[in-house]
Amino acid sequence: MIAIPVIRRHLTSELLGRHIYLFGPGVSAGAVLRRLAEAGAQEGTVVLAEDDEACVQAAALFHPVLRLGAVGTFASIAALALAEAIERHEGAGLSATPVWPDRVDIGDATVGTSFMEVAAADRPDFVILGVSVDVRALAAAIGQAFDPNVLIAAWLDGLDRWSTAYAARGPAAVAGAVRFRPRGATPCREPSPGRA
Repeated sequence: MIAIPVIRRHLTSELLGRHIYLFGPGVSAGAVLRRLAEAGAQEGTVVLAEDDEACVQAAALFHPVLRLGAVGTFASIAALALAEAIERHEGAGLSATPVWPDRVDIGDATVGTSFMEVAAADRPDFVILGVSVDVRALAAAIGQAFDPNVLIAAWLDGLDRWSTAYAARGPAAVAGAVRFRPRGATPCREPSPGRA
């Protein structure tokens, strides 16, 4: 299902995806990328994990210049970029709603969640932004099969655009883009960090 060469063909970001790692079921993309970040991985490194065609995770490494208190607002770009990637899916013609702070819905269906990992410091050395996409729920909401490789590439491109906007204009760049709604259940959860 996931193929790094296909993702690269659709990827336009010059920052994200220079180094991409792919893992199978039972692996936490966020936990693997955290270990890579702690070992000095380059900004833009991406870790992917797929779980028997039911859930796809993608995580990207950033070295932003921001205070720890600003990480939550910065992290909202993960859900925002996922909603945009879904809406750009060819022929989908639907509206995906980023739900603050970590969910993306299509109508009443939750199709994805976002997550973050951060180096604990006043000014963090790294921030990892990631998403988990419920492949079956998304296909049902779209009403057709979709290529997760194209979706991941579009998400990475969106992350690049939003992180650039955040770096240029700060929290105001994303403040009006995410609607606030109550939180709900997550469709597919990231495995515990010990299983990577």
